[in-house]
Amino acid sequence: MGKAEAGTTKWVANKMKSKGLQRLRWWCEICQKQCRDANGFKCHVQSESHVRQMQVVGEDPRKYISGFSTDFQRDFVSLLRTAHGEKWISANKFYNEYIRDKEHVHMNATKWSSLTEFTKHLGREGICHVKEDEKDGLMIAWRDTSVAAVKRKEEIAELEAAEARSGAGEDKMLKKMAKRAQEEAEAKKAIEAKRAAAAATMAQKENTTPPAEGALPSEEKKVDSPVDDTNTDRAKNTDDEPKPEAAPVKLSFGLKARAAPPSKAGLGQMKSQSIFKRKKDDAADAKPVKKVKL
Repeated sequence: MGKAEAGTTKWVANKMKSKGLQRLRWWCEICQKQCRDANGFKCHVQSESHVRQMQVVGEDPRKYISGFSTDFQRDFVSLLRTAHGEKWISANKFYNEYIRDKEHVHMNATKWSSLTEFTKHLGREGICHVKEDEKDGLMIAWRDTSVAAVKRKEEIAELEAAEARSGAGEDKMLKKMAKRAQEEAEAKKAIEAKRAAAAATMAQKENTTPPAEGALPSEEKKVDSPVDDTNTDRAKNTDDEPKPEAAPVKLSFGLKARAAPPSKAGLGQMKSQSIFKRKKDDAADAKPVKKVKL
């Protein structure tokens, strides 16, 4: 029985029956036919049309496998670009999104035996960004390699580098300002310390008693002796007693020399007398005292 032509009721009925995702093992990529069970797939493999197609593929199998691999990679990357862009997504989750289309190129017709191998191939070729996550396993993200995207990335890199340079310059300027402020603060503290020391010395000088007027520092340093104490006591006594008033001086304008009194001898007439004789003379000069008899 031949294949139903497109648009016929049988073709529509077959489409309705095969709605949804079927088993990959019952899919024939050469004939683009999906079988619903193992028996149907066995019948399809033994059919004349399938045998004829396999004879054609057998002449150059690498050509067909390479073509299927290219189509699979193109469709896979195209859907990744349009659906997620440069966002990260799990490779297994995205593959489930890719195979929702029944008309897609299946992986069993390509040169990659597993999705992990295909994902690593995309990472090695630089087509996609690939990384491994502990939770979701392999993660993929589309990589924009267009000229405009490369130019935009270069501009962004230049802007970031300029910002980094300006930031480094700002950091240097801030460091210099901080150092200058620290030096000024240290200098101010030193000046304040000097002023405080000067004020303390001035206060100490004011608190100490000043020395007596007219006293010399050499006299203050001398050690007091008993002779000095007696002299100082005499000086104090003389200062305390009232001083007698000086007699008025009589001025004479005569030309004659004033004669010395006869009782007093001149400088040339003075004679040395003994102490005992002087006492006797004093006693002789004394007037006799009258004795009164009672």
